[in-house]
Amino acid sequence: MVVGQRPKRYVLFFLLADGWVREELDFALNTVRAALGSRLMEDRGPGQPRAGGGDPAEPAPRRAARRSPASTSAARSRPAEEVGGDFFDFAVFDEDMLGLSIGDASGHGLPAALLVRDVVTGLRMGLERELKIAHVFTKLNRVIHRSTLSSRFVSVFYAELERNGNLIYVNAGHQPPLLFDTGKDRVIELTTGGTVIGPLPEVRFHRGMAYLRPGDLLVMCTDGILERRAPDGTFFGEERLREVVREKRTASATAILDAIFDAAEAFGTGRAWEDDATVVVVRREAQP
Repeated sequence: MVVGQRPKRYVLFFLLADGWVREELDFALNTVRAALGSRLMEDRGPGQPRAGGGDPAEPAPRRAARRSPASTSAARSRPAEEVGGDFFDFAVFDEDMLGLSIGDASGHGLPAALLVRDVVTGLRMGLERELKIAHVFTKLNRVIHRSTLSSRFVSVFYAELERNGNLIYVNAGHQPPLLFDTGKDRVIELTTGGTVIGPLPEVRFHRGMAYLRPGDLLVMCTDGILERRAPDGTFFGEERLREVVREKRTASATAILDAIFDAAEAFGTGRAWEDDATVVVVRREAQP
């Protein structure tokens, strides 16, 4: 835009075919908005500064941390390209409940990022209107499957952690999060839910339940961490992830998060990351 010129304004008109429902319309409009936003970002042109600065050739990681009366959480996502197909999200309902989600769209780069934005938007909208998370996943799958703008698939894990330590979750085809039960020195995989979102028109999801004692840890990740390769082609793998968490089990959520990324980075001897990598760590705190 030339200095002094008025910004251009655009109006979009849509002709809807029979059979559309409100959820699909909301989803489609948010998808269009995301696509336009990404196109504007592409139109910055080479040499334009990135948000937050840094080397434009190196994707900037996204970090976040949350503290609630029942838990402390830390998350980090490192895209393999400028934008990635992984996501994490926190939803604070009230002081007694924290929503946590992590997901991984097939592929990476802009197409995967657009699908991720679709899913995050749909998940948030559904949770705001519904009480049963399994039902939200069923509706979200139906909307994504019918959308012509989302032809791929995505794995999603969503959980609600209550202040008393109860955890209600749905795992839609995602790498099972690990619950480190420090009192019994065991690791529980959270697998209950259903298949990945998108490929099938109708999927039923089931909710699972778990319990976090004070001091217990919940570690969620995407396969970009587990499939990090050493020079000889060996995968970082889940067992190494478990070892890192066990060694740091008394540390803060942020320290454990950093230790996981440091271990995976060192395992790959500084080579470029082949896939997006995301980790979320939650520590249940003792009640005051």
